[in-house]
Amino acid sequence: MLNALSTGLEQDMESDIAKVLEYRYGDGMIYLPKHRPESLFNMAKTEGFIDHEGYLTRKGRSLLAKYQFA
Repeated sequence: MLNALSTGLEQDMESDIAKVLEYRYGDGMIYLPKHRPESLFNMAKTEGFIDHEGYLTRKGRSLLAKYQFA
């Protein structure tokens, strides 16, 4: 049961990170709006979805493909 809870929390966090990654523009850089928590942006960088300069990585593009938001 604990593993199921952990997996659910990870999926929620992954989904939240994917929402942050949607704030990219033509140059590929992520521009975080003021209403989004900076902690998610930092976590996305730590996890390798955004590089150290703020650009979307291949891993980030894969995550966005997994979560197609309407």
